[in-house]
Parts: sequence; C-alpha cells; structure tokens
Amino acid sequence: MDVGGTFTDFVGFRGREVVTTKLPSTANPARAVLAGMRELGAEGMAHGTTVATNAILERKGARTVFVTTAGFEDLLTIGRQNRPSLYDFHVARPPPAVPREMCLGLRERVDARGRVIRAPSDSEIRRIVKAIRARRAESVAVCLLFSFLSPRHEERLRRALPGLPVSTSHEVLAEFREFERASTTVLDAYIKPLVSRYLADLRASIGRNFFVMKSGGGVASQADVVRRPVDLVLSGPAGGVAAAVALARASRRRNLVTFDMGGTSADFSTVVDGRPQWTTEAAIETFPLALPAVDIESVGAGGGSLASLDRGGALRVGPESAGADPGPMAYGKGGARPTVTDADLLGGVLGPSLLGGRFPLDIARSRAGLESLATDLHLSLDETVLGVQRIVQATMSKAMRLILAKRGLDPRGFALLAFGGAGPMHACALAREIGVPRVLVPYLPGAFSAYGILISDVRLEYSRSVVRPLDGARTVIREAIEDFRARARRDLAAQGLNPSRGVFEASVDLRFRGQSYEINIPLRGDLGAAFRRAHRARYGYASATEPIEAVTVRLIARVARKAHVPRPPSGVTPRADTRAVLFEGGWEEAHVLARPRLPVGFTAEGPLVVEEAHATTLVPPGATLRVDPLGLLEIEVGR
Repeated sequence: MDVGGTFTDFVGFRGREVVTTKLPSTANPARAVLAGMRELGAEGMAHGTTVATNAILERKGARTVFVTTAGFEDLLTIGRQNRPSLYDFHVARPPPAVPREMCLGLRERVDARGRVIRAPSDSEIRRIVKAIRARRAESVAVCLLFSFLSPRHEERLRRALPGLPVSTSHEVLAEFREFERASTTVLDAYIKPLVSRYLADLRASIGRNFFVMKSGGGVASQADVVRRPVDLVLSGPAGGVAAAVALARASRRRNLVTFDMGGTSADFSTVVDGRPQWTTEAAIETFPLALPAVDIESVGAGGGSLASLDRGGALRVGPESAGADPGPMAYGKGGARPTVTDADLLGGVLGPSLLGGRFPLDIARSRAGLESLATDLHLSLDETVLGVQRIVQATMSKAMRLILAKRGLDPRGFALLAFGGAGPMHACALAREIGVPRVLVPYLPGAFSAYGILISDVRLEYSRSVVRPLDGARTVIREAIEDFRARARRDLAAQGLNPSRGVFEASVDLRFRGQSYEINIPLRGDLGAAFRRAHRARYGYASATEPIEAVTVRLIARVARKAHVPRPPSGVTPRADTRAVLFEGGWEEAHVLARPRLPVGFTAEGPLVVEEAHATTLVPPGATLRVDPLGLLEIEVGR
C-alpha cells in the first residue's frame, strides 16, 4: 500500500490474481491502511508512507538535542557555503531542525586516520548527559568528528542515555562530509519517536510484522526501519520506480522516464538500461539527506493543486494542494478553490465519477469555482481551463527537463511511463513538450507505486568512507566488502530470511583527485576504466592521466520477493461512447473506451479517452494508441 496525500492505494496478490482498491487518505494514516486491508482480505502487507516526510516538512518531529565534538556546535547553522539563490542577498534558509541552544559540544577528538587524540572523561560524559536531560530531550542525535573511523565515543554516550532514543552517526551514515552526516543523523533522530510509535501502532493493529518501503528502493522489516527511520523519507515515490524497473525488464523497454502524478505532487525519475538511478545528494527542505536514495525530482503539481491569482494578478497553480479533505471542489467536501482536477473535469477529460463509479464528481461546483477564477483573470471559461492545464504542465516539464539534463540523457531515446491517478491524463502533452516520442501507461496506473512496493526486493545497504588513491585501496575495499557481507547475512537472518538467497552488489564511489563529487561504479573489472567511461558519459570528458580516488565502499544485499503481473485483457470488442473534450485547438468529440475491454493489439487514432477504475488516459488528436502484448497502453504522441 502507498499512503498518499489524497488517496491510499492498495495492490495485493490473491493466489496469482492481482487485486486492487483505492481509498481516500485519512488524518490518521493507519485508519485508511486498515480499511483497505479489510476490503481486500489481506493477511500481511508492505507499506510506503509519507509520515516521516510530513513530520520534517511540517516541523512536527521530536524535541531533539544534537551532540557533536566541542567546537563544532554551529555546524547545522553554518552548513555549506552554497546558497539556494546565488544573486539574492535577502534569501533566508529554513532554520535547522535543531535550534542552536539544543546543540552541545563533547570534549573529545578523533583524527582523520581514526586515532583517538582525546577521550572524553567520565565527568565530561556526565556533564553532557545532565545538559541533555535539562533540555527535556525526546531524542538525541550524536555526530562526532571522524566517528565513522572510530565510533567508540559515540557508543559511550549512547550507553549513558538509557531510555532515550539515540541516533549515532556511525550507524546512520558511516561516511565523510561532516555537515551531510550530521544533517542525516539529526533527521533520523528528529523523526525516530514519531515513526517508532506509528509503526508500533500499525503492527499492534494488524497483529503481525510487515515490510516498509525505503527511500533507496526495496523494503525492510518494520523492526529494521525503526533502527534507522530516516530511510523512510522518500518511501512512497520509490515504489513507482521499483515497479518501472520490473516493467522495463519484462517489456525490454530499457530506457524510461517515470512520471507519477497523484493528488498532491508529481514525481519524476529515470530508468537507464533497465536500472534505476541513485543519488546520495537528496535533500528535504534544503536539509541534506546523504543516504542512497532513488534519484527523484518532485514538484507540487498534482490533481489537487490549487489554482489562484498571485499578487501580480497572474494565474498560479500549486504547490499548495487541496489534499484529500476537503479536496477539489468537485469532491463536494467543502473545497472552496478550484484545482487541476476541477479543470480536467470541466474540460471533459474526466468523466462524472472516480474509482469505478464509487466516487461521484460535482461538475456544477467545479464550474462555479472556475467561472469565478475566469472573471478575476478577465478570460473566458475555456481559456481558464486551458490556462490551469498549461501551467501545471509547464511546472512538470521543467522538472522533467532537469532530471534528464543533469544525467546527460536525450529525451528522444526514452519513453514516458505515466502513472498515478492523474499522470496518464497529462502525459501526452508533457511528452510533446519535452520531445519524448511515446508514452506508456502501465497496468494498474492508479496504484502503480503500491504495486512496486508489493514486488520490491528486501534490501539492506551498507557503506563506509575510505578516501584514498584507488591504486592503494584494493585491500581496504576488499576488507570492507567482507565485513558488509558478514553483517548482511546476520541482518537477513534476523529478519527471518535465508541469507543464502541473498544477492550482494558491491560498488565504490570514485572521483578524480580534487573533485568534490563522486560517481558510483560497480565493483567488477577495471574500476579506473569504468569510472572514466562513466565520467565521459555524464560530463562529456574524462582525463586519461588524472589520478583517481576511492571515496566510499558500498554493498547492497537483496532478497527477491514473489511478483505476479496482471493478466492482459482478453479479446473483446470495445464499445465506444463519445464526449466533448477541450484541447488546445478547441472542443472535439473524443471516443471514450473502457480499458478492460481493449484487446491486445487494439489500435486507434486520437482523440480518445481511456477509462479504468483508478485512472484516465487522454490520447490527443494526432496521437496513436496501441495495446501491447503485456496489456500496456503505448501511445505514439506525434506532434
């Protein structure tokens, strides 16, 4: 299940049958989770959630104390020298999750080689513990200088704080770069009490253990996630990428841009040669999150994004969202401002209901809201509907261009995989905008992220910074990998899994000496040659003589879980109704098709509307629809 801002999506296996449902999200996410499990008769679950993300964005985490090496108490405030807006002298960063008065310095020191220069005395440990208690801490983040090389001082402080949740940097992120390591550790501590309570309550409610989706893709047991809850920060969107990877391998479409448009946001990522793309430079509200995560670009552009006038009188769409309650005006729950969904309904793209008829839409309310907006804009109603759609599509195309450009990828060599409740409605316009030649709409598009969570491997990650010349790093790399393999086998066994089923993927982050960024290279063959090829592909050049450094050693341990694919539709004759749909060239009559009735091999020219229980696909004039052998909708978008 994927708990989103507007809907909670469910996908399950009943024998070899794939079943699905969708329910409005609730203020307490567990209520929707349990209702969906009861509806499908589920016995167990894998879970993606925005609980951790929302706690950080809304500043509703625990009262946290940050402990670092004496002299570095201002680390979270100073951060890095880079500014979010280079030429804006008045730009204001959001305050750190831990205010300065909650930052303490422990008198200790470990040097850059891991040698203890100064051990903290017993009285110094007692002083820090007393200061933590005096500040009424609910959680503690400990990040001491070079503790990833020698963690003994962090362990001493942890043992001195029984009864308090403690996040230590050598366990959260055993890597160099002090600010990034400290930020990641602080976020872990900040959300730990909340995530622990949420997962414990959910486990008590369903009466059994369950899996949770992680930011880096793959799932882990809820007990494992509680030890490092920061793994959940990008939990939900990672499920869609996992499903896209499975689809790429099954359909042999190796290069995909994933486009997940839900009620609140739109998320973009890439699958290159059948592999997801990763980053260790993710951020949430400018706070670095240095753990490996699926490389996803998110924007506040969803079906629930609110349309309004800005202070200059221009039309603005998002990032503020109507959410699930009250939701768009068409939901009839008290929404007072029009949204993208209201524009899609009034423009004829959406039919009179959602969720297979279970969720009727009120077009009169949508019309009233958009007519009021049109009056304020001094535009016609049709121009206002198209304006809302154009602006939300422009916001999304900017994000899609960014994720392709920063990877050096040519959009003409990719297909746009569109899913989420709103993605297939806007995909063709978006593909035309950025030059992607075709759109794919997968099975279960409205719950594709939930499907990805269901089929994702159990995945554990290990890393350690080693920073040294590559030529002299062979031994330390081998020793780190051997240590990681041993730990992975123990951790898999602790989750009730057979370690012999584990697949281990080792890699190393490499860079040219003097660079401040790295490229992750699989640990096989000639590492130096592989790095230079990757550097040339990404940046357009690679020095043949510059020395290479090994920076961080990584290991991923995976155990596969069962996966079934929905059966493609059987050969039946589709019945086509028609309705008027507003396109850039004006209103046109579009054939309305029921997706479950489209046989494999079916082709048709746009304009078309393809409806199914949890999503609607729009095929504009000039585009061609085909149903492929897996039941995917393949659309050649034309011009």
